Amino acid sequence: MSLFGLSGCTGASVEAPVKFPVPVVEMLPVTMGLVLNAELTDYVHEEKLEKNGTWVIDIGAAQQPMFENLFRGLFANFETLSKVDGQSATHNGVIVPSITQVQFSIPSQTRTDYFEVWIKYQVQLFDEQTLIAEWPITAYGKANVRNYGLVSTNQALTAAARAACRDAMAFFALEFSAEPKIRAWLDNETGALNINPNNNSASS
Repeated sequence: MSLFGLSGCTGASVEAPVKFPVPVVEMLPVTMGLVLNAELTDYVHEEKLEKNGTWVIDIGAAQQPMFENLFRGLFANFETLSKVDGQSATHNGVIVPSITQVQFSIPSQTRTDYFEVWIKYQVQLFDEQTLIAEWPITAYGKANVRNYGLVSTNQALTAAARAACRDAMAFFALEFSAEPKIRAWLDNETGALNINPNNNSASS
């Protein structure tokens, strides 16, 4: 499976395996549905940089393995669904993530040795068909071009994008139960949870 396809002014491309760890956190005792729509899984960022050609980053291919491993670590049970409605009998709630913006920078822009990637997500939590909460996640990743040898350009940007995805996983795992509306919803679904979100640790 490809993680990121990348092309620049030379027409180069990169395919990297998708591997994301399962975060190590205190598991929440709920069954969660996960909706990964086509806008997310097909998300491609294309940008033309002055004097540096057109860059295309396929972010969408990484989203399914990323979110599925995240949910494996965070929730007692989860299931990938095609839509939100009609799931109340078997799921406590349904989460729908989306990407709202992708930005990146290359060393010639910043005059550093780093490629940098920012991914902005919007995450929605539904109970049946009712929107319970939504919150933004801004993830960041970087990679030093000097660590990737003669083919450093493509590999470094790929590594920076992968790091941004892992940053999103860590933020989600650590902050999910700390969001006030989500905390209230969790307490209503399961009773008061003896979880201190500040003491959770995420390995991603």
